[in-house]
This record gives sequence, structure tokens and C-alpha cells, in this order.
Amino acid sequence: MPTQLDTGNEQPIAKEQPAISRALILNLIWCSGLSLFWVVFIWGFWDKGPLALGINASVFFIALLAMFIRPLCCNKPRDKKDLYWLIPLGLIAFSFLFYENPFIKMVNVFVYPVLIFLFVNYGFLKDKEKRYWGINFIANFITRFFSLFGWLGASLKYYIEIIGPKRGKGAARQIALGLVLLLAVAFVVVIPLLSSADPVFGDKLAFIYDLVRRYISQNVVAKIVFFFVLSVLLFSSILAWAREFDYQEKETGQQVDSIIAGIVLTGILILYLLFLWIQIKRLWIGSLPLDFRATETLVKSGFWQLFFLTGLNTLLYLFIYRKTGAPVQKILTAFTIASLLLLASAGERVALYVVNYGFSYEKFFASYTVIYSAILFVWLIYCLFRKERANIFKFLVFLFLWMYAIVTVLPVEQFILRSNISMARRPESRIRLSELTMLSADVLGPVKKYRGEGVLKEDWQPWIDQQEKRLAEKRWYEFNF
Repeated sequence: MPTQLDTGNEQPIAKEQPAISRALILNLIWCSGLSLFWVVFIWGFWDKGPLALGINASVFFIALLAMFIRPLCCNKPRDKKDLYWLIPLGLIAFSFLFYENPFIKMVNVFVYPVLIFLFVNYGFLKDKEKRYWGINFIANFITRFFSLFGWLGASLKYYIEIIGPKRGKGAARQIALGLVLLLAVAFVVVIPLLSSADPVFGDKLAFIYDLVRRYISQNVVAKIVFFFVLSVLLFSSILAWAREFDYQEKETGQQVDSIIAGIVLTGILILYLLFLWIQIKRLWIGSLPLDFRATETLVKSGFWQLFFLTGLNTLLYLFIYRKTGAPVQKILTAFTIASLLLLASAGERVALYVVNYGFSYEKFFASYTVIYSAILFVWLIYCLFRKERANIFKFLVFLFLWMYAIVTVLPVEQFILRSNISMARRPESRIRLSELTMLSADVLGPVKKYRGEGVLKEDWQPWIDQQEKRLAEKRWYEFNF
């Protein structure tokens, strides 16, 4: 593996291709094995979606994480602080084993690769504990990500050198490789383009495609192409990211004009306080309208208020924190407390909505977002009284990592079912338990139990039959514990 350091000013391309070594061949085999594992055991994802992910996805993502951790442990002394991000990444990978929850699994498919990129590269960062997570940090990590594409050519060349024919040896292998490349280029690029330019030419060569389809299915071709592309991408990511890197720190303590910051912050704070004072009876509403649409509008407007204002207030905090004089920092304290009050009011709306209408995926994660934002704002208030400068963006990301990892291994669907059944016993409850048929087979056992006890009076038999039929059609590697 290359050992040179990135300076932060280098172009994101491979400047020196490392020689073929035992470690490099091992990485190439690992990437090929992961790609083969996907096309054999996870290919059903394209048809069944997240419900096809179980033991197979857990094994794949654990192996993917291990692929990057191995060079990290080999090239650098072990750092116990790496466990702060390794443990939650491991929990997310293992979550595919535990539950069928399709919502979390679908989010994992997109979020987990991003988290692996971020924290694996953070693990290889020189003096990472001393780094401030600011604009300079983000810019260098974006550059680091795109360095992957600079190594694509080298990755492809390694595969050809190791798998392909050697110079002066194996003329038959050279001929075979040439024929394979010819057929690939001809059938994928040349013939389709010529056929579209001249339909008569396409008709003349149609029998060739019929002959190919007779012996080779499109599914097989798709698997071969996907295997090849994924192998090259994974190996490129190893070449690009699995090495120590560094960048030049830039001045992070640039001061912000106190007068401008004070005016902006004070103006927004006055608006917040005015809003809280005028609408205090509606913010702390205590009850909900009888009309469902009116309730939904009231609560969702509160949640989006939470979402956008939390983001805006956090950005303002990052922009002004420790970059102005003491008077503005005191205004920032009042501003952050007011932001927390707005968050509490929106949280109360969501809580009332849940108590009256029950949990769903949306309401559960909205409630979880309120908890995340509340922890963040309390911590931001605490930071204003600390002597040391807080690494705010780092805390924000690590808090997200841990809270997201924890929720992936929680029995969310069983919690939703049991909570809704419990709250539905209230005389004034407006919960309709029949709406819980959107849940997956994670709650199949409890549903049968509650139905037998007479708690679930709606007709759940079609849902039960559907879940049992789908489970019977699952492959063994698609199951969850």
C-alpha cells in the first residue's frame, strides 16, 4: 500500500502506483470476494428491496468494514479511541441480523457507506484527535472522497496484470483475453450504435443476439458486469483511502464582526421571543383539534419548524461561537435557550400527536429527532460556559452516529405495536390499530398473540397470511434472528 502523505494540495489522483505485494493481492481478492458475495447472496435486493437483506447484508457490511480496518490496524498503532466509531459502525452492520424493519434497512443501504467513508478516513488521519472539524476539515474530506476516481485506472490495471496474461507467456490466454474484450466492446457499444444508425444492419445481426440469449441470460450478463464494476470500485477505495494522510491546518479562529453578528442575532432572538409570547397558548396547546387534517397540519408544521430552525440555529451558533466579543456571546446564550424552547414546543406537539393517534415510522423518528436536537442544544448551551473551545461539528456527527446506531438495533416495530395497543385503551384515543398493517414480520408473533387474546379485533388474517407466505419464500440467508 502507498505510504506517502497527502498534503491537502495534491490532485485527487494516483501519482505513484505501488508495486504488487502480498497485501495488495490480499486486498484484491477481498474486493473480488465481496463483489462475488453480493451477486450470489444479495442479488435479490434489486427485486425484493430491503426485505431481501438479512444475514447476507450483515456479513457483507461486516466484511466491508473489516476490509478497511485491517490496513488501519496493520499500518498504525492501535488507538482505543477508534472504538468510539468502530462500535457503532459494527452495531449498524449487525442490525441486519436482528430485525426485518424495511425502513431502517433501506436507510442503512445509503447511510452506512457514507459513514464508513467518513470514519475510516478519519481513522487514517494523522493527529486526528487534535483536528478541528471545520470548513477546512470538510473540504479535505471531500477531496479525499473524489480521490477514489483517480485510482480507478490503477485498480483496473492491477486486475489485468494479476488475472490477465503475462508478457511472453501464454499466447492462448492473450488470444482469449483479446476475444473477450472484443466481444464486450462489440456487443455493448459498437453493434448497438450501428444498429440504431441503420435498422437494416440491426436486423441482419439480430440472429447473433438471439443466439447469445439462448445460452446466456441477461441476468447472468448483469451479474458479471456488476461483479466487475463493484470489484474495481472497492479496490479503488482501498488504494485511495486505506493510507495515512495529512493536510495543512488553516486559521480557524477568524473573528466575526461583533456589531453585525449582534444585530442579526438580537433581531432573530426578538422574533423568537415575540413568537413565543404571542402564541404561547397555541404552542403549549395541551390538546389537539378533533379534525384529523387540522391536527396533522398543526403538528407537522411544528415538526418542520423544528427541522429548519434547528438547522438554522446550529449554523448561526457555529458561525458566531467564540468569534465575537463577550456581549455577543451572552446574546448567543439567550438565543440558544430560546431555540431550545421552540424545540420543546414542537416536541410537545409531536408527543400529543403520538398519544392521540399513535406511533408510525414517521412519528417515531420525528420523536427521535426531537431527542437528538434537545441533546445537541443542551450541549451547545453548556459549551458557552466552557473555557476550552468545543469541537461542535465533531460532536454533532458523533452524536448522530451513536444515536443512529442505537436505533438500528432497537426493536422499533415491536415498540410501535405495543405502545399503540397500550395507548389505544384510553377512552379519548383516536388510534386505529388496523393502520399497523404497514409493519413487517418483526411483529408477526406479537400480532398472533394479541389477536388470540382479543386485543386486536380487526381482521388481521390477510396480513398474517401475507407475512407467512413471504417468509416461506425467503432464502435462508435473507432471514433475521
